[in-house]
Amino acid sequence: MRFIIRPPRETFCDADWVSHVKVDLREEIDLSERAGVCDIRYGVIHLEVFKKPANMDSLPSEVFGSSMGGFSLEEGKEYLLCGGITEEGTLSCIGGQVKTESVEGMVAEWG
Repeated sequence: MRFIIRPPRETFCDADWVSHVKVDLREEIDLSERAGVCDIRYGVIHLEVFKKPANMDSLPSEVFGSSMGGFSLEEGKEYLLCGGITEEGTLSCIGGQVKTESVEGMVAEWG
């Protein structure tokens, strides 16, 4: 799977949510537990939420991602993430980062 890095404004506008998070848990999960390609569950602390749906008071502390394509977050580190929200209200961050083209690598740490 390949991810296309899009301009930051386009990424932000297309996202359901955008948040500066600190990852406090990274757990691989069995795909039979979930539909789709999300095989990693992250426990996150939302340090600053920049965008969320108007019908949500806060964002859930679990974010689901995929190990495919090299998008992997580390416990104890901070990131600016974005993504979609499923019908069940869970957060997905497949390829979800707002970053400029000058940032190298698949995943950029905050700061």
